[in-house]
Amino acid sequence: MILKKYTTQLSILSLLIIPLGVAVNFVGGQMATVLKLPFYLDAIGTLFSALLCGPWVAVLTGALTNIFMSLSNPTNLPFIIVNIFTGVVAGLLAKANFFSNWWKWLLSMLILALVAILTSVPIVVLVYGGVTGGGTSIITAVAMASGTNIWTAVFGTEGIFTLLDRVISFVICWLVIRVMPARLLIRFDFGENYIKWGTTRLKG
Repeated sequence: MILKKYTTQLSILSLLIIPLGVAVNFVGGQMATVLKLPFYLDAIGTLFSALLCGPWVAVLTGALTNIFMSLSNPTNLPFIIVNIFTGVVAGLLAKANFFSNWWKWLLSMLILALVAILTSVPIVVLVYGGVTGGGTSIITAVAMASGTNIWTAVFGTEGIFTLLDRVISFVICWLVIRVMPARLLIRFDFGENYIKWGTTRLKG
């Protein structure tokens, strides 16, 4: 039964979404790294694939993203767990049609931000000592230098900027899906959920 569900989600169109999502994640992540932005932009493709295709496709997109990104920056590899959990939770939320109105959309952002924080903070603290070299590391280092506990400093920094990252990522996904034609959306497992986005506002 599980295998049947897995193969159903991995349709030809879904398989095409995976490399697209990985490419989007890679470009976004590299941009954030090069510009030292205080957010990550490396889960946009994971969220996009989750919204349209569900958890399995999103998990593959997220995992492959971190594997490829670690080739140029090995510090990305431990964070593979963050992208995997993001894909699972976002995919399950999409499966439950949790993006059908504005308040569910906001709640989903909070849930996914919390998931990312709870999975990334232990890695940042225990593996990298609070400093990973990303844009948030500067802020975390300043907080730690002022006497703030490492866990408090990382949780505070990651909490603020991970939520901001998820808001930006969701808005980008929403804008893209909003302009996709209905005849294309219905080809995806959960695309039908978003057809009304292009014609009406989200209902309250």
